[in-house]
Amino acid sequence: MSKEEDMQRTLCVEFGGLSVQWDRQNDDYEPLTTGSGWTYVTPGFWYLEQDIDLSGYAMNRKTFYPYSSFEQRGSITAAEALPTAPATTLSKQPYIYDTTIISSVPLQQNDLFATLLVCPGFNTYTGFQGAGRFNREQIIHGESKVYTIDYTTSVIGSNQQDVLKLVNRNNFSSLEPTAADKLYCYRIVSIIAAPSEIDAALVSPTRVLIPGNISAEPKLEYMMRLKRSYELANQV
Repeated sequence: MSKEEDMQRTLCVEFGGLSVQWDRQNDDYEPLTTGSGWTYVTPGFWYLEQDIDLSGYAMNRKTFYPYSSFEQRGSITAAEALPTAPATTLSKQPYIYDTTIISSVPLQQNDLFATLLVCPGFNTYTGFQGAGRFNREQIIHGESKVYTIDYTTSVIGSNQQDVLKLVNRNNFSSLEPTAADKLYCYRIVSIIAAPSEIDAALVSPTRVLIPGNISAEPKLEYMMRLKRSYELANQV
């Protein structure tokens, strides 16, 4: 195949799972998984960062045109709820937020925090640092999920983990072409619950697949796209 011909490629990024246990001495969650690459930020908030290297295509002045993106999950999302004695019910409805973002722009920790409020790239939101730095074009793939306990099937206080119910899902992928030499991939997990009432939680490993074409585009369009990609990547 010549360098001028289109090439079909599927980009792939893997995110490991996360398992945590409530530590009563420190009033915080203690990760049970080691060497998984998760970064602890604040109690109940972690993120995992990966990247997809496109430098080889960038050297050949190629642009990646995604035409789809989807996530695969390798296990369940579960939690063990322990209401504070002598209560028989939880004092606060618990939630687990699980968000995946693949962006042509690097995100800062404050940007990752903001994803708990609204999906990035929507023009009604100004919570990101450097307002206007992000728009839908930079978010190649984005998906957020919210889980909670299904009280019709759970057995609270039984020292067993209950499979959580998916109650909300947002897809905010732009699938815009990119000439960047790297895509920045993030998975953000947050546990929102009353202290000590979620005794343990398990979030499954995932992967994201992005099929698309690698192709050359007209020189002027390519140079403008490349210029914009580098400008955004350096606004950290």
